[in-house]
Amino acid sequence: MAGKEVADQLPVASSQRLLLELAIAELGSDNLDLEITAGSSKGDNYSCTIHRIRATCRGTGKQVCIIAKLPPQNELRRKQFFIRSSYDREISVYNEIFPMMMEFQLSKGLKPSESFHQVPHCLGTSFVDHEEAIFMRDLREEGFRMVDRQKDMSLEHFQLMVRALARLHATSLALKDQHPERMKRFIDMPEILTLPDANAMMEPWWSQMATRTMDLLDETKEPDVLQRTKKVLTKSWPELTNVLFKGEHAEPYAVIAHGDCWHNNLLYKHEDNKAVDIRLLDWQCCRYTSPVVDLTCFIFIASSKAFRDEHYQHLLDYYYNNVADSIRRLGSDPEQLFPRTAFHQQLARFGWAGLVMAAICLPVITTKAEDVPDLEQFVEQIDAGEDVSKAFGSGVVEATYRQKMTDCCRDMVRLGYI
Repeated sequence: MAGKEVADQLPVASSQRLLLELAIAELGSDNLDLEITAGSSKGDNYSCTIHRIRATCRGTGKQVCIIAKLPPQNELRRKQFFIRSSYDREISVYNEIFPMMMEFQLSKGLKPSESFHQVPHCLGTSFVDHEEAIFMRDLREEGFRMVDRQKDMSLEHFQLMVRALARLHATSLALKDQHPERMKRFIDMPEILTLPDANAMMEPWWSQMATRTMDLLDETKEPDVLQRTKKVLTKSWPELTNVLFKGEHAEPYAVIAHGDCWHNNLLYKHEDNKAVDIRLLDWQCCRYTSPVVDLTCFIFIASSKAFRDEHYQHLLDYYYNNVADSIRRLGSDPEQLFPRTAFHQQLARFGWAGLVMAAICLPVITTKAEDVPDLEQFVEQIDAGEDVSKAFGSGVVEATYRQKMTDCCRDMVRLGYI
């Protein structure tokens, strides 16, 4: 906590009251000291503010560490990052979807080492307008840390994430098979990024990022790559989301998916400099869609071309084998629910999701924290219709972005996804 300002209170009074209630419940005493510090750095979070709380019982010295995820109070930023819809979705995930999945897995006798459990422990939530809040156990106390998004991750990092996604998706498929009535309301949940506020934010951002991507490609040197890329990137945001993010187009293989698979939403635990465990954060874009949307978005955002050349096929096999194994453990037949041929058909049909999300996310990922724009000013520029395509990225990182993005386009063509 060195170097972080310590506060006496959370910025919202109702969140402070809920925090106190949760801390008392955890420690069994109201004789507490609360130390509140900033829980993230510049560039780590865009639709929330994170606060880290250490609650200490004065009598026993017993402690509990809690993370408070609160929304921005700036009205324009709330609108641009579709705060109400995002918190509604994430709170539903913690209060309804995860309990359903955990209960189902437990009923099958699965141990944590065999199941999907790689999520924070949620202590409490609030959905009061402008006072939204999610309180979780602080995973830093268990040794989990965010990786440096500008450094290459190891194969172990990728395997942990791919296995977690496989188990998440397998649980959806098995629940649909055995308890379709429990899954129906989540199958019907609307796509977050097509709601009016989200669309108002995403459409201009997408248009500018797509143009920025196409400007990187040289028509004289790679005419086929440019033309194939253009077929995707010249589509409007509603056109893209209607195909990629609507589960009905992926049936009968659509699943409850994470929806926002990039570095800042992952925490890893390391032992002897090796990644050994993972937790998936930020479920605000959780959606019902093809399983390969999560998979290709993560791989193409997080990896280099050199890594994909060596490991991409292995990760696809690793994913599918873990899906099949999990479906069996949950009491269903993978050959019926999600045969390998169906997996490859889904890749051929939806694999280009990795290109779309790379175009959106790579400018952010390759920008150093100190160069991240002021978010209040950023959303004002978007709201005014200004060109913000170069708001992220500067100096040497521009070359990194250019390399990663053009390599992504080339691999999309090579793999036959576009």
